[in-house]
This record gives sequence, C-alpha cells and structure tokens, in this order.
Amino acid sequence: MIEQRRSTPQSISFLCSLGLFLAGYLFYSSSFIESYYAADFHLSSWQIGIAQATIPLGAMVGAVLAGWLADIFGRHRLLVWNFLLLIFAGMLGGFAFDYYSLCATRAINGFLAGTLYPLCAAYLIEMTTQTALARQTARLMFINCLAAPTACLLGLLLTYFFNEHIIWRLLASVQIIPAAMAYSLSRQLPESEVWFQSAIKSKTAFNPLKQFGILFNPTYRYITICLTGAWFLMDVAYYGINFFVHYLLNIIEVHALPNTVSTNALLSQKTIWSSFIINIFFMLGALASIFVIERIDLYKLQKYGFLFASLSLFLLACFFYTGSNHLFVVILLFILFNFSINIGPDVTTYLLSATSYPVEIRASGHGMIAGLAKFGSFLGVLLLPKMQDSFGHETVIFLLSGLLFAAYLFTIQLARAATDDVSTMQGEVSYETN
Repeated sequence: MIEQRRSTPQSISFLCSLGLFLAGYLFYSSSFIESYYAADFHLSSWQIGIAQATIPLGAMVGAVLAGWLADIFGRHRLLVWNFLLLIFAGMLGGFAFDYYSLCATRAINGFLAGTLYPLCAAYLIEMTTQTALARQTARLMFINCLAAPTACLLGLLLTYFFNEHIIWRLLASVQIIPAAMAYSLSRQLPESEVWFQSAIKSKTAFNPLKQFGILFNPTYRYITICLTGAWFLMDVAYYGINFFVHYLLNIIEVHALPNTVSTNALLSQKTIWSSFIINIFFMLGALASIFVIERIDLYKLQKYGFLFASLSLFLLACFFYTGSNHLFVVILLFILFNFSINIGPDVTTYLLSATSYPVEIRASGHGMIAGLAKFGSFLGVLLLPKMQDSFGHETVIFLLSGLLFAAYLFTIQLARAATDDVSTMQGEVSYETN
C-alpha cells in the first residue's frame, strides 16, 4: 500500500514547476556555455555539434523510458529519484575534464531533463482538480520559459566575478540548487492514488510492447500520430529558430544597451543582454497563456498559435529575401513568432499529450511523444547549421515556416479526430474550457 502523506495543490504545482524549470534550464543554458567549453577543450566545429546534440538525444531516450517506467513503478517514486540524480549530475557537469567526460555528463543531464516532461505531466494531472488543470499546466510552461532569461541573467552576473574557465562550470552546476529543493519537497508528497488504483487492476503494466502498442491501436492511432507530428515539427522549428538568435541579433542590432563594465571575450554582455531581450518574448507568450487557456478551446489555441508562428517566419524570410533589414519590422515579426508559439502550442502540445490517454498508458504516451519531439530538437540543432551554410538563413527560415504550417494541419486533423470520437480522449481527466 502506498504511504499516505499530506499534500496541497500548491505544493504539487510548485514541485512540478521546479521540474519543468530544471528541464528548461538544462536546454536553454546549453547555448551559453557552448563557447566556453569549446575554448576550454579546443573543440572543432564537429565536436561542438556532437556535444550540443547530446542534450536533446539524452532527453529523447529519457522521456520515452521514464514514461514507460512511470506507468509501472509510479510517478512520484521516479520523480524523487530523478531529483536526487540531478543533484549528482550537476556536480559531474561542473567537473568535466575533457571532451568525452563533457559529452557523457551532458548526455546524463539531457536524459534526466527528458524524464521530467512525462513525470511532471502525469503527476500534475492526477494530483490536480480538473477545473484547475489547464491553468496549472500553463503556469508550468511559463516557469519552463522563465529558465531562459534566468540563464541569461546568471551568465551576465558571473562575467563580473569569474573568468571564462569557471563560468561555464558554474552555469552547468547551478542546477544543484533547484534540484535539492525539489528533492526535499518531493519526499514529503504522496504517490498518485489514481495511478496506484490503476496499477492494481492493470495486467499490461509490465509489458512495454503491449503498452506502446495500445498507443497505435485503432482507438488511439490517429490521435497519437497527430499529437506526435505537431509536437515534433514544433520542436524542430522552435530550437531551429533559436539557432539563429545570435545571427538575427547581429542583423536587427539590438545592442543599444548599457555596457559599462569590461566584457568577457567569449560571451560579451551585449550578447547576453540581447539574448535576454529575445527570451523575454518567450516568457510573455507563456505568461499570457495562463490567462487565456481556460477561455479558449485547446485545439483552437494550438491551431492558431501554429498558424501565426508560421506566418511570422514566412514574412521574416520574405523580408530577408528582399534584402531589407529594417529594425522595427524584424523585431515585430520575431515577437509575433515567440508570442504565438508560447501562448498556444508550447502549452497545448504538453497538455493534450497527457490528457489524451487513460491513466494506464498516460505517462507512456506522453513520454513517447515528448521523446520524439526531442528528436526533432536534435535534428534542428544538428542539421540546420549545415543547411544554413549551404542555402542561406533566408531559405532555412522559410523551411521552418513550412514545418509550422504542417503542424497547423496536424492540429486540424487532431481536432477532427477528437470531435469524431470523444471516447478517445477519455483519460480519467476530462477537461473543458470555460
């Protein structure tokens, strides 16, 4: 029998928020430490690409595996162990001594970050009242986006006190603090009673092939394909456009900011401040979603989010094709992209992938979809630099616009499938917007 502990909705939400913050920090801080460890270990461009790709690759494996294990052993138990391992992984990340130890520690951290997506999703859904679920999920994704400007500000602060050999190690180790907080809190919370009752009844819990097979049986196949396609394409574009952030910053020249102290040779304060401005737009969209997600149908919110994000990149590509670099227009289109993605698809892909399945396969379904989405981010990080060298940034941005439009089409089909067969979206959580 599971041990009963006292819990409150606030403590559950805070724990899952810490989990999503950790996952976001591990992804978003990766771009800041790249130049430092590359200089420290004298890496080639190919080695840098592999080191950067280890995070999404590890996350892909972690999400799929954690989703399956969470349906077998419980959501809470895996969360406790995950936060404990993140403490040790943070220590290891700060003490990488060569290229191979760097890749190993980054893969471990990526793996643990990936597990947090299905674990936090399943735990939050089963421990939160239906009426509060949408807003709580939106808050989680806002905290996830908050990790990006946090990494910027932390990197800026460290440049005042440390040299480049220490900065990246501190940035890689700072996860120890939120991980320790989450570990301490998680030990005080109970296991999901919904999962526990389902585990007693389920006869398929220890058969991974049958578990994943259910996701593709006639009842769920179409839903699974549409959910996977939309999130996968979003992550290719989401992380793909992030690859161009620094390049775009040079074009739009958002460097008219204070620079009163000496800059670091590898990561200038101008670059960090500019990245901070861009990341603020991620936050604003996620913040807005908290206030609209209970008022708008989830499928419409995701559909129009993809449509306007696609349109913004299409116009941005056209603008660059004309040879124009007008500051105001470029900034406006980039704001539209960030706002559209985060007010809708960033939240809805996460929520719909968890609420579309019954409890016995909920974490497995969310984990598999999240894992394939992280494979999309891996492809974006690995392939887009080469494509940009071959075809130019205008063509790549145009391609990313097309991918987001395809995600828009997947969402249309997803909404039709859910309308045609309401029983498909049965997971013990049924949820309606106001």
